[in-house]
Amino acid sequence: MPEDVRDLVRKAPLSFVGTVTRLGDARVTDVPVDDRTAVVQVSAVLHAPDAFKNLAGSEVTVQLSQDLAPPAVGDAAAFFTSGTVYGQGLAVQEVGRLAPDVVQPAISRAARTADAMPFSTLERDIEDEDMVAHADAADAVVTGVVVGLERAAGGPEGGRDFSEHAPNWWLAQIDVAHVEQGQVAPGRITVLYPNSRDSHWYRAPKPQPSQQGMWFLHATEGSLAQWAPFQLLHPDDYQPVQKLEALQAARR
Repeated sequence: MPEDVRDLVRKAPLSFVGTVTRLGDARVTDVPVDDRTAVVQVSAVLHAPDAFKNLAGSEVTVQLSQDLAPPAVGDAAAFFTSGTVYGQGLAVQEVGRLAPDVVQPAISRAARTADAMPFSTLERDIEDEDMVAHADAADAVVTGVVVGLERAAGGPEGGRDFSEHAPNWWLAQIDVAHVEQGQVAPGRITVLYPNSRDSHWYRAPKPQPSQQGMWFLHATEGSLAQWAPFQLLHPDDYQPVQKLEALQAARR
């Protein structure tokens, strides 16, 4: 897969092959229309969130990139887009564009395999690359099961801090079965995590009783270190335990 395709998939949550049917028009109300607004008939979806995987055959309003020469009516292209507006139709912002023949091999391959979409393999590769980078930035990576949970009591920034955006620190006891990296011994370790659902913290992992997984641990610093040597903060600090094999394979 060409490197520019990989870069565009990273930038754009939705891509599709389509033909421009109208310029200076839109299928969605309340969308500003100018000479860079196009209506595109979708022929194939390349990658998309679940809600937009069945766009083939429909028309999408595309606000064309200022950095690219606008296509003409009748031109076909692979459009890479973001910033969806969904009402009576779908409107998106173009972030990149490629000739259809660049993505045709992926479309043909998906038709011959069990991949759900043409870029499914590429998305998995990108996900694995990101997982390796996240693991490399962690102080430890382990697999294990959650065997206990309790609120962190007392001390600065304690679990009972009710100020705005308070993290509501909790402690998870994880019975470590495998150490992939880091200075951790198999057996029980204590891990600190924010249990708050506040916007500052809601995406951080919230361990659950008996939950198995692969855990990306970060050294606890400052006054928080009194509670636990490691903490979970990033949304990707928890992965299904089955991802260990993918991590090991991607590192080879």
